[in-house]
Amino acid sequence: MFFDHWPVLFVDDEPDVLTLSRLAVRNFEVYGLPLKVYTAASKAEAVRLLLDNSEVAGSLAVAFLDVVMESDTAGLELCDYLRQEMGGATQIFVRTGQAGLAPEREVIDRYDIAGYFSKTEMTQDKLYSVIKSSVRQYLAFGMARATIDLLDNLVAALGSREKILEVVHPVAGLIAGNLAPHWLIVDGEVLFGDEVDAGRARETNDRLSALTAEPLGPFGDTYLRNNEGYQRIHVPLRPNSAEVDFIFKTRFNPPAQIVGMMHSFVNSFAIAWRQSAD
Repeated sequence: MFFDHWPVLFVDDEPDVLTLSRLAVRNFEVYGLPLKVYTAASKAEAVRLLLDNSEVAGSLAVAFLDVVMESDTAGLELCDYLRQEMGGATQIFVRTGQAGLAPEREVIDRYDIAGYFSKTEMTQDKLYSVIKSSVRQYLAFGMARATIDLLDNLVAALGSREKILEVVHPVAGLIAGNLAPHWLIVDGEVLFGDEVDAGRARETNDRLSALTAEPLGPFGDTYLRNNEGYQRIHVPLRPNSAEVDFIFKTRFNPPAQIVGMMHSFVNSFAIAWRQSAD
């Protein structure tokens, strides 16, 4: 949610292919954010890049891998490495100039990839549509997995507000690491931030609460985004849940399905907090 660009990796042992790939995607944007392109000329170079650059390893959105590089199966071995060692929601595509060495059906059946293309068919328009849809899928899959993990942890922490805060603090750290303002206000208390920051949180919340918000379901929950990029998910006080305002700022306008996932977390947090002891 708190990206300012989308990391994309091209791996190919042909320098011209890497140069043309960079040129083809230089003006691409997804959700208004640019791509940040990384390249490698071999499986070994790609692995070094991933090991040395935590940003790429942790948030790689899309990877295009040649098959035949330092060996006939180097690209396929890199597929396995990305999945087994890096994990993540990276959308992986195989691009090959020698399809006979890696038949399409066999590769798709055996490897966890999103698509298979010959180099000749990967035109600029094809790259545009593939990257656009892949970043959307990457964001949706990553958010869905993170939301499920958070909900599971909230259930495990139910009964102790101290444990609930332990579950939520990694989320706060993720946001803070991207220098994005963020606050969780529960029953009027700002849970994150120092005294000065808490004042800013309340002032921002007051400004946002005066704006017209969109309903999230039938129980009074709402969402809004102002023209500065601040967003607010509001869960009102109910018999079974606390009043919670989650305020955050992103560099792009998240799609409705992502807002829905974040709302699921905030609503579940409100219920868990209300039903847990001090």
